[in-house]
Amino acid sequence: MNTQLNYHHLRYFYAVALRGGVTGAAEALRVSAPTLSAQVRELEAFLGTELFHRQGRRMVLSETGRVLLRYAERIFSLGDELIEVVQRGKPGGPAAVFLGLADAVPKLLASRLLERACAEVAGLRVTVREGQPGELFPALAAHQLDIVIANEPPPASMKNVLPGVRIGRLGVRFAAAPALARKFGRRKSMVGFPFLSPARESVLRRELEQWWSASGGAPDIKAEFDDSAAMFELASGGLGAAPVHEPVLRDVCKRYGLTVLPIRPGIEDDLFLVTAERQYSHAGVEVLAKLAKGILNIA
Repeated sequence: MNTQLNYHHLRYFYAVALRGGVTGAAEALRVSAPTLSAQVRELEAFLGTELFHRQGRRMVLSETGRVLLRYAERIFSLGDELIEVVQRGKPGGPAAVFLGLADAVPKLLASRLLERACAEVAGLRVTVREGQPGELFPALAAHQLDIVIANEPPPASMKNVLPGVRIGRLGVRFAAAPALARKFGRRKSMVGFPFLSPARESVLRRELEQWWSASGGAPDIKAEFDDSAAMFELASGGLGAAPVHEPVLRDVCKRYGLTVLPIRPGIEDDLFLVTAERQYSHAGVEVLAKLAKGILNIA
């Protein structure tokens, strides 16, 4: 039985996955479309599973195809890094960094972090993967990611292979469109007030529910979100108040035209930097990790 992966097949798969179809991939690789299709089918036969589903003229990745794409990105990135290291004659260049970012981490904080990292490391390339911590930690353990920034630590079963350190605590306030904020007035609770909430599985949502229970009742939840940017967009339209982490409160209010409500829930979210043991490291990973530890101080 042949157990050797054909990397030409993987390269062809990668091109089709990035371009969403055979025609564009064939043009980029300068091969014929029938040849490219045949190579992808051979890879599917080797793996024993479909990697794409057809939707009209587009080739859409299957679940297995999405997993393979993540590995392909890592493989080809490492190949590029290998060439750089050999040509320089020494390791440790910027190369590529694969950063996992939990959905609950404020995107403005992440944006500041990446801007500073790219300013400090010439040629740095960062690939950002967003998701729930339960998805990102296994990917980190499997070396599909270099660093994860999340609002919770790795589970106990992974702590031996995924060292994590708390890098800050994020206080929480509420903000709403000016007209809705005026209706809030000087209320002492959020009971019955229009509210936009994080998704039920998030740490912040659990903390909010505990606070609602202790303060006498829940708000009127109008919608739930994984994506904070979408939540702030709807908040700007007056649909409800939204929770905002204090380190980005001023920027969020300015960007979306929101007003801070005069109430403090006393909630603080922890922020963790999680890494995995590597046989080697390089400047990009080291600088990004160093900066992440001071993420709350990056203006």
